[in-house]
Amino acid sequence: MKTLITVLLLLSFTACKKEEFDLSLTKEFSIQSVSNGATYKIKVGLPENYSANQKYATVYVLDGEENFDFVAKKCKELSDDNGKQNVIVVSIGYGNDRANDYTPTDVEEGDGGASKFMEFIKTELLPRIENDFAADTSRNSRVLLGHSFGGLFGAFAFTNYNTVFGNYIMLSPSIWYDNEVMLRYEQENRIKNKDNRQLVFMGLGELENSGRMQAPFE
Repeated sequence: MKTLITVLLLLSFTACKKEEFDLSLTKEFSIQSVSNGATYKIKVGLPENYSANQKYATVYVLDGEENFDFVAKKCKELSDDNGKQNVIVVSIGYGNDRANDYTPTDVEEGDGGASKFMEFIKTELLPRIENDFAADTSRNSRVLLGHSFGGLFGAFAFTNYNTVFGNYIMLSPSIWYDNEVMLRYEQENRIKNKDNRQLVFMGLGELENSGRMQAPFE
């Protein structure tokens, strides 16, 4: 599992040319959230030779409209190349604007809907995926992947809802948001989170190594 994730981290930095995942392995449905009222389009990418008698790790992908096909296809390639069992890739489409769902506080740059969005994931989406598909229900089998505001939301999930996901991929996370409020959340929750076993990866693009992105990232 960790080998597959680690290679995925590296490949996620490459320029995302248009990818299209196998439609025969893709399931789609929508959920109207009780938590925030928004309707989310969900795509589920299944491994080849998917079997309901096995259990699969899951990668939950934010900004799903943009990233699902790329991530699902790369996971398949990495599984094939490394002889590892593939994962179920779950794309979370936009319900509210990403500046609402992915941000933790209500300031000029965002509307602070992250808590309600996280409740949707925790209490509505995960149970649906783990009931309808052969998804492993353990925390350590779940991966959350996001970039920019999606990376900020990944950090929020890590600090404030650490029992939900055991693996976090945060690409160019907007840690600068609201005077670096995420660093305060990390300090507030450090004691209860520090003993949980988890894999956390953060990456920053080389053209972002200046200004408000770099300092809080470091």
